[in-house]
Amino acid sequence: MNKDQKNVIAAEMFKAIAHPIRINIVQILAKSGKMNVTEIFNALDIKQAIASHQLNTLKNKGVLNSEREGKKTYYSIKHPNIITAVNLLLKI
Repeated sequence: MNKDQKNVIAAEMFKAIAHPIRINIVQILAKSGKMNVTEIFNALDIKQAIASHQLNTLKNKGVLNSEREGKKTYYSIKHPNIITAVNLLLKI
């Protein structure tokens, strides 16, 4: 993968994170390691449909991993450096 391709991927990841709910999702997953949709929407006090939409956005842009366990899908941060990047941006 060349530098331009990496820059495109990084830009897409930043765009995906650039929403208050998605930043909150990254923060709670950074603390917990992995959570399912129910745990996430309850923790953030948002509707299930909103949580699912935001999780899909983060997953599709390579920010999150998803892992199916029985009937539940668990989400986790794909790259630990994402947590570092979000924390740095929050300090600005």
